[in-house]
Amino acid sequence: MYKRLFSTPRCLQRRNDIITPPGGVKKRSEWVISRSLCYYQLFSLEEIPNNRRDDVLDLKIKQWAPFQEYSNYSVWQGKQVQVWIWDKEQQENLLTETGIKKVTIMPETVLRPHPTTDTIQLIQCIEGVEGQIWKDGLLKASRWWVEMPNEKEWELFQRSHSLQISDNLPPPLPLEQDLLNRPWGKPKRHLSRNQLYQERIMVILGATIFTALLTWQTISVWKWQQAIDHLQNQIEVLNGKIAPILVTRNKAIVEKKRCEQLLALAPHPSPLELMTVVLEKLPSKKKKTALIGWFYQKGELRFTVETSQLDPTFYVETFQKIPLFKEVNVKKGTGRNSNQMTINMKL
Repeated sequence: MYKRLFSTPRCLQRRNDIITPPGGVKKRSEWVISRSLCYYQLFSLEEIPNNRRDDVLDLKIKQWAPFQEYSNYSVWQGKQVQVWIWDKEQQENLLTETGIKKVTIMPETVLRPHPTTDTIQLIQCIEGVEGQIWKDGLLKASRWWVEMPNEKEWELFQRSHSLQISDNLPPPLPLEQDLLNRPWGKPKRHLSRNQLYQERIMVILGATIFTALLTWQTISVWKWQQAIDHLQNQIEVLNGKIAPILVTRNKAIVEKKRCEQLLALAPHPSPLELMTVVLEKLPSKKKKTALIGWFYQKGELRFTVETSQLDPTFYVETFQKIPLFKEVNVKKGTGRNSNQMTINMKL
């Protein structure tokens, strides 16, 4: 396999320390952010015009980021973009301590092998492991654990992205697997705002030179510039008014994320999710079936249906096929309730 003769030294930033290259740091190095320090999200900008996508993406990242100051690494594929972010202040403090003057910063994930087929896998990271869901060449979802997730955590990760549950936990890749020499994805290079502004000024100057012979055209350009200044002032006023709203929204997003993390610790699915699963398995409307009773508490589920499908075997076999349910029992009603059946099960 081809290897670069003069590879750039790499520093690996972990949660509590930095791994420096054997030969020591140099003025120019690569800085790899451990997956444990990154947040990941896939954004779709299909409905956004091309000339507005970068600004819209910046706004989405700002709303999503849990840090006041952050750095990001974005890899575009078509109209979708894969984004990693990390704490900018922490990274810059560590960079200052090492004395490196110039670095190329990238997240660990872009230096791990890029699957060529749709897959769900666990990757051994610099520290901990990363669960990945790949589809159509895109990293659809990613989650990091400090140690190997148990079966329940792995099922919750798949279920949260509407995947069929895998019974077996896939093994991580070998520990001895090296990082790639080059990242499989790189950010787009954009002109800075100052460069864009200078180009705009050059266009205006060029138009002024060509129209200098006609006074009325010069006046039109001047009025146009005045209108832009007026519009810019209005934009600044609106930005000042909307800033508190954005701050409040960012706080709400952070609180929502905390709630989702707490909900992920629950051992059982939500009542709404259970009811959806149950209703999907009940006989069709032609059987005149209706759910008339529901009890769910501490992993025990009991519900009553009124139906013309009175075969207990049908309900036992139907619900025992669902991995969530165990010890399914059916009790037929009697007397006036002979057209009712009560189903008991444990999760």
